[in-house]
Amino acid sequence: MQSYQTLVEAAKIFAAEAADLVRSSRMQQLSISSKSSNTDMVTDVDKATENFLVDRIHGAFPEHSIIAEEGSDHKGNSEISWIIDPIDGTTNFIYGFPSYSVSIGVRAAETIVAGAVFNIPEDALYWSGKGMGAFKNSDRIHVRERVAVSKSLIGTGFGYSAIRRVAQAKFLASIIGEVRDIRRAGAASLDLCFLAEGRLDGYYEAGLWPWDYTAATLIVREAGGTILGPVDDEPSRELTIGASNLELADFLREKLHPYLPFEED
Repeated sequence: MQSYQTLVEAAKIFAAEAADLVRSSRMQQLSISSKSSNTDMVTDVDKATENFLVDRIHGAFPEHSIIAEEGSDHKGNSEISWIIDPIDGTTNFIYGFPSYSVSIGVRAAETIVAGAVFNIPEDALYWSGKGMGAFKNSDRIHVRERVAVSKSLIGTGFGYSAIRRVAQAKFLASIIGEVRDIRRAGAASLDLCFLAEGRLDGYYEAGLWPWDYTAATLIVREAGGTILGPVDDEPSRELTIGASNLELADFLREKLHPYLPFEED
């Protein structure tokens, strides 16, 4: 089996190459279509970038499985799986709002062992390997410590259906008086990386998929942060919570509990 270091380095290279592809396509005429709703969009660049990543991963690691947002999955005969999002924050990419990324996570069985998230507008690579710490480019990063709930800056996102978005907005209104402020940038992988480097103190969102959070949750944990979910403290589609410390994570989970589950998309 490949070493974790080999997987980490490969994830970093593939993420940087895919980011170059996305960046070079930014000023081209985009072909845009909707998926589950008018707010859930995909472009030809998403699909081309995913195909590029699948080819790179399959060429380097033909035995490995691939799980990809736009459906280019591959079932290998190894315990290693690559979980990829070619553009996290597609709406931001379309509008030119500077928060979108390429996200690549790697699992060995049920353990996340490598993650790379490339912040394309900032030309910055967040990455980590299990037990290796968390990094932004070559600099080690760490969550902000000893952050009180009342002084915490919290990131979040909203689902694609109108019903779920309204329910999530009601929860946001219930906590905004207890925290310093709320931010909503529109790319879950980057929100979690911002938490890992101290730009945010906490983050929560329901309705995420594994390609949204796999790489970034490893980066948060390796940066000293906490990740919680509704079952066995693991993130899931039902809920992902990240925080700089357990106190803040528990505050978010306790406050969220009466609102769960949010209405399904």
